[in-house]
Amino acid sequence: MIVQLHLALILAIDARLLVLDEPTLGLDILFRRQFYQDLIAGFFAPERSILVTTHQVEELEPILTDALLIRDGRIVLATEMESIRRRFRELVVGAERLEEARALGPLAERRLPSGVGLLFRDLPEERLAAFGEPRQPSLTEVFVALMRQRPVMAAASLVHLGSARARGARRLPARPAVDRSQPTCSSR
Repeated sequence: MIVQLHLALILAIDARLLVLDEPTLGLDILFRRQFYQDLIAGFFAPERSILVTTHQVEELEPILTDALLIRDGRIVLATEMESIRRRFRELVVGAERLEEARALGPLAERRLPSGVGLLFRDLPEERLAAFGEPRQPSLTEVFVALMRQRPVMAAASLVHLGSARARGARRLPARPAVDRSQPTCSSR
């Protein structure tokens, strides 16, 4: 009943952009699936867009046109779903070829019943096929791999700051400590 009410309220909005933050949080899988099916059927039109923020990536993958993945406030991937399908491959490889496949520089690795899954970006499927079985990873697998990667940009920034200090650049003053026990705004 609550799902139908929620959806009815959403569908009553005549907006070009609908923003939903974790709209199915707390619902079981049957209601979540029905919610997204009804949302697409009732709201979607060529002149409208729906922006959904969620951690339940696997539920939305079949209906997504674009993906924006954010870690620690930084965009780590912003692209069309078709680009993700073209650029990312998971290689399922057995123990006998694992070390050779690891030398290709996978983004992530996970244990599978049939071997080890290595996730690659921008490597041709033909090259991966020499080591095992390449297949299309889910958006969830890409999401997990990118969220676990070490932030390269932050490391590059630290190196740049370090070299600036070595050249005698002035240090920025420290920001004053914030007392978080006090309210930051008043009701007056």
